[in-house]
Amino acid sequence: MREFSVSIDTSVLDEAFRAAPGTLVAYLKDGVSRAGSEVSREAREEAPKAESTLTNSIRSNAAGELQRMITSNQIYNSFVVAPTGRQGMPPLQSILDWVKVKRLNPRNPKHTQSDLAFMIARSIARNGTAPNDFYERAADAKADKVAKILNASVAAGLKAAGLGSL
Repeated sequence: MREFSVSIDTSVLDEAFRAAPGTLVAYLKDGVSRAGSEVSREAREEAPKAESTLTNSIRSNAAGELQRMITSNQIYNSFVVAPTGRQGMPPLQSILDWVKVKRLNPRNPKHTQSDLAFMIARSIARNGTAPNDFYERAADAKADKVAKILNASVAAGLKAAGLGSL
């Protein structure tokens, strides 16, 4: 009859398990930060542009230890993202600036761009605006990239904690 004896030095494994949570969190913080930057960059690409005020104000901010919030500090941010109902007339100059940036021309040759801006502002006042959830589109577009970044962060964190070969 044969006997097999196996001895395992568990002190190395125990130390790796003790170090793993802190090391893993540090690597994940970095990964979440990089992922937030990716999504905020994509949100800036997806955002509607006229004067670029909204686009230039989109940032990735820490919302928790392992959370990022991609948003803008502009007051009208929520009016762009969510649908609006009937409301007062928006500032005519802002609409005119948008018409000029988009190079929109009225269908009726008798009308000017100012006339077109007034008609658009009046329509917004009467009907509101449709939602433009560019944050959601940005998150969808970067979902695979975010997953890769976070998976790589976990793998690097486990490796740094001495658990990389598990």
